Amino acid sequence: MASDATPHSLLSFICTLPVESRLNLISKPSSAFFLFRILPSVSQQIIIRLLHTSDLPLSADTRPVMSNCIALLQTLQILAETDSDRLRLCPEFSQAYLEAIQVGAHRCAGIDSNAVDEKKQKDVGKKSAERWECILRYLALPSDNNISSVSDSTRHLFRLAGFTKEATVDEITSAGFQFLLLDTMQQIWTYIIEYLKLALSREENVVELVHLLIQTILCSNPDEQRRSFSISNAWNESEMNLLMQLREIGVIFIRKRKDGVFFVTPLLRHLSSTSAVSFAADKSSGYIVVETNFRLYAYTKSTLQLAILSTFTEMTYRFNDMSVGILSRESVRRALQVGITALQIITYLRTNAHPQTLSAGARHCLPITVADQIRLWEDERKRLVFDNATFYSTFESEKQYTDLRDFAQKEEILLWADNKMMLVIVKDEGHDLIKQWWKSCKEANAGGGK
Repeated sequence: MASDATPHSLLSFICTLPVESRLNLISKPSSAFFLFRILPSVSQQIIIRLLHTSDLPLSADTRPVMSNCIALLQTLQILAETDSDRLRLCPEFSQAYLEAIQVGAHRCAGIDSNAVDEKKQKDVGKKSAERWECILRYLALPSDNNISSVSDSTRHLFRLAGFTKEATVDEITSAGFQFLLLDTMQQIWTYIIEYLKLALSREENVVELVHLLIQTILCSNPDEQRRSFSISNAWNESEMNLLMQLREIGVIFIRKRKDGVFFVTPLLRHLSSTSAVSFAADKSSGYIVVETNFRLYAYTKSTLQLAILSTFTEMTYRFNDMSVGILSRESVRRALQVGITALQIITYLRTNAHPQTLSAGARHCLPITVADQIRLWEDERKRLVFDNATFYSTFESEKQYTDLRDFAQKEEILLWADNKMMLVIVKDEGHDLIKQWWKSCKEANAGGGK
């Protein structure tokens, strides 16, 4: 369930769709069922109350407390618009939700399933994790080897989302590094939302895609673990593309497309979870030790974690279960040049600090001298700030110069002036103001000369 302060990212995306699309979505039983699950708790309580009563009066005391949740429900079209201070459920949502809870999550998903031999599901979890790690490894270090492991559509999606930028080879951006700092559930949802935005820009039927996504998520019932789910021949090209995208990131597993079935994976079950518990427990258990001499020890075998570290660390040695590197000025500046900030580097090192370094407190798991030096390396790049400006010279007289300088000073657009050389620099946006003033001066002089 989403927090009351921050709605689920899928809800935020749905709120941007046209009213007709939102109404279409909430009238489908599977969508109504899943959207209820990811609503903030206060919003859920409002719906439950309204399912038992035709409407709900709002007092002056309760309205401020529930205002955000009510606004969210109204935007989603779950609450019907009324002229009075009483809340009422949209009939389409009410009917769809009641139908869904009567038949259960799996049946309202509407995707056929069949029992399968356990051997056919062998290594599904492992392959799922490997697929998602390939995606993250490409983002952390887009080398030729990593690029070959992801599709063109994923690379295009990352560029449009601002996670990578095109250079000689793709480079991670500050937004991309921030993406790597998220937990697995947030990462996958962010990826899916960016895909839906891309589909929206291509004028595809996003309601169908969101509905299929929800249907797929609802297949992740713990009681249905040893089952395969049929890929319908009725699904159009856009829906099949979404399914293949979910396959690429490891959310579902398709052994062969000709089999016409998919399997749920641990990542899909994690996606259907409403808790904030991170899927990747290994990621939350720290593995980094940084010494005051800027030497870094990474106790990990994960190529993904080492790829992330290499974006701002000069890796020098690699052993079976440990790697050694140096936080040098050059390696940190290389990260800063692609938009990664000092705060992001420091946050990553502290978040993934080895448990033994936490004895002195979470803040001191990274030596203060190292954190300060990383900030100083960032500040080195901020010595000069470049802004557009307009330069004036070659004045006809000293009076002309002083008049323009005084006007610019009065309008607070003067940046610099040299009285000896009669030079003036003003803010770029002040140039139009100077032109208007100059024109009025010329007209006044012309009028006075008649």
